[in-house]
Amino acid sequence: METKERTSIRIVEEPKRQELKELCYGIIGCMQEVHNQLGAGLPEYIYQEALATELTANGYTIHKEFEYHPVYKGKEMKSHLRMDLVAESEKGNIIIECKALSDLTEKERYQALGYLRATGWSIALLVNFGASPKAQIERYYYDRETIYVF
Repeated sequence: METKERTSIRIVEEPKRQELKELCYGIIGCMQEVHNQLGAGLPEYIYQEALATELTANGYTIHKEFEYHPVYKGKEMKSHLRMDLVAESEKGNIIIECKALSDLTEKERYQALGYLRATGWSIALLVNFGASPKAQIERYYYDRETIYVF
C-alpha cells in the first residue's frame, strides 16, 4: 500500500518571499492600523469589522464571513467553511483569519492552514489582535505540496 507524504512546512526563499511580502504589505498595514487604533482586549468580531472597514477604505474588495463549500471527489459539499475575511487580489484570494487571544496556538494555525488546503488558494494571513504591544501576524503560502511561512 502506497502512503501519501504529509504536507511539510518550510520557509519561502527569495525572490518568491519578497513577491509574497509585497502582495500582503498593504493588508498587513491595515491590520497594524486597526491594532494601533483599538489596542488589545476587545472581542474578535470588533477587530474583524474594523479590519474590513480599513481594508475597504484602502481599496480592497473584501468578503466578510466568507462561506466556502469544499469539494470532495469532484462534488461540492453541502457543508462549508466560514472564513473571517477574504480579500480579492489580482494574484488570487487572500484568506484573513482574525483572532483576539493572548497568544496564537497550534489550533489557530491549523485552522488557517486547513483553509488553504480546502480552498487550494495560496495565501493566508493569521492576525492576533489580542497580542500586545503589536498585533501578532503570521503569513502562510500554500502550493498544494508544501506550506511555506514567509
